[in-house]
Parts: sequence; structure tokens; C-alpha cells
Amino acid sequence: MGDLGGYFDDQSYDYNCSFNLTTDTYNMTADHFLFCARGPKRLPMSVLLPITIVYVGIFVTGVIGNMAVCVVIVNNTSLHTATNYYLFSLAVSDLTLLLLGLPNDLGVYWQQYPWVLGEGLCKFRALISEMTNYTSVLTIVAFSMERYLAICHPLLSYAMSGLRRAIRIIAGLWLLAFLCATPFAMYTTVNYLDFPHGSGERLVDSAFCAMLEIPAYPMYELSFIFFFLIPMLVILLMYTRIGFRIRSRSRHSLGKRVEGTVHGETKRSQGRKSIIRMLMAVVSTFFLCWAPFHTQRLIFLYGQQVEYFQSINEWLFLYSGVFYYVSSTVNPILYNVMSVKYRQAFKQTLCCRGSRSPLGFARDQSSFRETMVDVASPQWTRAMTWKRTQSKRPNNVSSNAGGADIVVQLIPDEEKDKFHWSKTLFRVTMGRSNSSLSVVKTKQTGDVNSKVCIGLEKETCI
Repeated sequence: MGDLGGYFDDQSYDYNCSFNLTTDTYNMTADHFLFCARGPKRLPMSVLLPITIVYVGIFVTGVIGNMAVCVVIVNNTSLHTATNYYLFSLAVSDLTLLLLGLPNDLGVYWQQYPWVLGEGLCKFRALISEMTNYTSVLTIVAFSMERYLAICHPLLSYAMSGLRRAIRIIAGLWLLAFLCATPFAMYTTVNYLDFPHGSGERLVDSAFCAMLEIPAYPMYELSFIFFFLIPMLVILLMYTRIGFRIRSRSRHSLGKRVEGTVHGETKRSQGRKSIIRMLMAVVSTFFLCWAPFHTQRLIFLYGQQVEYFQSINEWLFLYSGVFYYVSSTVNPILYNVMSVKYRQAFKQTLCCRGSRSPLGFARDQSSFRETMVDVASPQWTRAMTWKRTQSKRPNNVSSNAGGADIVVQLIPDEEKDKFHWSKTLFRVTMGRSNSSLSVVKTKQTGDVNSKVCIGLEKETCI
């Protein structure tokens, strides 16, 4: 990066700061001293106006997008799944950051000092910023793990499924984020300067809300490791495995036996490509949004001896702030708008036709979960028995999930003679959506060897 020195200097001042602030302060005014010690009170208009327009755009789109996610999930019981609970938590976290964090940061750009809101709100600002940051990252990791288990280890995912479990995990993530953010609130305070220097008299106009003293223990480094580096590697690893599993399934799937009943090959192929593109977008967005934020922190700690440190830090602070809040805007797009099911529910909500079934899977999914059944192992034989459920629908099946019950029996080839045909491994209730079989509900009634490949197709997570 080139020499950017002087770009952020306020041209309305013409102060000479080439002297020792600790010994030569008795012969200068308070404004002169503040400018030399704190810098300009606000950024130049050439920077303020563009950054304000960008922040307002992020605020409007982010608030609308995340509120839409919350409203759609609340008003559509078909979306009351463990996966969408994570997305709801993510939307709440992003909303909190946008509503309580972004306006404050934008206000600081217009007036960096004095801080007039008191020490309590100064600490609260630091707490909210860190807590929502950590909650979003942890929620994305938990959500990604749900995707990974559902596709790569579906039987384990089935055994662990349930809304109550998801609620406990989400509550734990918020609590963990709060505890990890608390030290930042403790060390952040309103800082004052003495004027004249060493007089012990606080200069009220010098009040600045920040963590200016670097803590004894590595807070920023731990934040980088546990809330960026490790989550980034975990997400990258899991989505790489998911991508390989989806590609492998396209070659080895035996779904052609029932393809005419569920999905055409072209639609399945397009669905897989769409999933892979979304996975790549998730990983790329996570890195692009959070890498500048942590890079700026580390440069502030370890790069102060670099020749153009001040200019680099100022520019990186602006750019990292933009991407920091962009992450709260793109999350609804990545995790919801790209879902066909979410878009359909959003249209229903706009038309005031939200699905509010009093019964069904939305109330408790400890026994049921959404999935697609696909047996892709040559060591297993699949037997299917259809049984129509016209009037005698199970009590806990939503009235709009009509269709048929399928009894799926998986038989190890080497144990065909020993297998009891009366043993039901899975009972599958298939609901109809837009005249096509697109939603499958499974309930386990027996034990299945982990070698059986049962995974998600198309709508992998929503």
C-alpha cells in the first residue's frame, strides 16, 4: 500500500504538531492539543459521505432482510425445523448488531470525540459488538455441522435431531459468546487526557471510548484463533466433505430405480450444482467478511513499527468496518433467499397466507426430520411397500402433508436369508408440494447399520 499519510487530516486546521506533547502543552490551546493527541474530531467529508451512504445501504438492506427471515420462519410452521432455528438465531444476532452497533460506529466517524454517552454505554457497545460477532460465527459453525451430519452422517443426524436439542445448543452459543465478549467490555472504557499534560486535570472534550491499553493476556489473538481461524478451517473442511459426498452420490446413487417417482435426473444434477455453488459462496463470504476485521486488529498489535502503519491502519479500519457489517446483510441471502422453500414461504407470508397448522412436525421434531431417502450402497437391497393414508393420518402429521406412507426395508445382501421381512427399518411419510413429491418425513423404528447411505438431495438444509 502506498503512502496515504495526510489523507485523513482535517483541512480546516493548520496546527503544528511537531513538538513533544508531554512537555510543550502549556503554550497551546486545548483544541490544538486535542488535534495533535487525538487527531481530527471527524473524518474529512470526502470520506464521510461515501462511508455514510454505504452504511445506510447496509443498514436498510440488512434490517429488512433479517426481519423478513424472522417473520417468515415464525409465520410458517413448515419452517419450524432445527435448521431454521439456527437461521432464526443468526438473523436475531445480525439484527442486534445492525440496530445497536452500526449507527454507533457511523456516529463515531462523524464525531470521534468527545464520547458523551457515559462509560456504561461505552462498555455496552463493546459487549454487543463482540457478542453478536461471536454468536454469528458460532451459529454459522453449528448450522454447517447440521448440514454436514445430515448429508454425510444421516443416521447420526437422525439420532441427534430435535428442536429441543437445537434450542439448547443455540442458548449455549449465546451464553458462550456473552462470556467470551465480557473481557472486552471490562477493558473498554472512556479515556481522558490531562491538559496541561501531567496536571491531573481531565480534559472533558478528550473523552474517547476505546480499549487503548493492550491487555496483559492475548484477547485479540484468542479472538482471532477461536472465532475466525478455527471456524474457518472447520467450515472449509465440512463443506469440502459435503461437496465430495454430493459428487460421489451423483455417480453411485441407485436413485434411478425410483427417479420417475421423485425427481428427474436433470433436476437432481442442477440441484447438486446449486448446492455446491452455495457451499463455495458460504466459505468465500465468511473469509472475505471476517478476514479484514481480524487483520486490522493484528496489525494494530504487531505492526506499529511498520513505516506507513498509521495510514494503513486507518484505511484498513474503514474497509474492515464495511465488510464487518456486510456479513450481517449477506447472511439472509446465503442461507435463506437461495432456498426455494424459503422463497415460497416468503411469497405466502407477503400474501398473508402463512402456514399455521395447529398440529404437525413444527411443534416437536424429536421423532421426525425432513430428508430424502437415497440408498446408494451395493451391499444393501431395498424393499418398498406402499400404503395409502387417506383418512387415518397419524396424529402428529400435519393435515397438509397428505400423501402416502412408505415402509422402507434395507436388507444386507449377505444376510438375506436371516433377515426378518416383518421388521420395519424406516417408515416414510411423503407429502405433496405443487403436485410433486418433494418433502419426505422419516421415523426410525429399528436399528440400521451405519454403512447404509441415506442422505439429503436438493433442499439439503431448509
